Amino acid sequence: MIELISIIASLAICILVPIEVRRIRGGWMRKSFVGGRAKFIASYRRQLTLLTWMGVVFGVLGIGLALIETKPGETTVKSIGAAIWFVVAGICFYFRPTLPDAPETDGAQEPAARK
Repeated sequence: MIELISIIASLAICILVPIEVRRIRGGWMRKSFVGGRAKFIASYRRQLTLLTWMGVVFGVLGIGLALIETKPGETTVKSIGAAIWFVVAGICFYFRPTLPDAPETDGAQEPAARK
C-alpha cells in the first residue's frame, strides 16, 4: 500500500512541477505565500532542489529494496516506483534553471503587504 501512495505522489509531482514552473514564469505566485516574488522564487527553487535529492534517494532505495525482495511481483512494483522517483529527480533538475532570475534578498526591499 505504501508503494502505491509513493507512486501516486511521485506521479503528481511529475505533472504539477512543469505546470507550476510555467505559471511562475508567467508571473504567478501562491496567494498564501508571505513575502515578495523574489522570496517566492527562491523558496520554490529550494523546493525543487529538495525534490531532486528526494527523487534520487528514493529511487536508489527503491532499487535496493527491489533487489532484496522475495515475494513475486513486489520486485516489479518497487522497480517501477524507483523509476518514477528518478523521473521526479530529472524533471525537478531540468525545470529548476528555467525559473526566472530573482535576486536573493533578505526581505528589506519587499513591500509590507501584497494586494
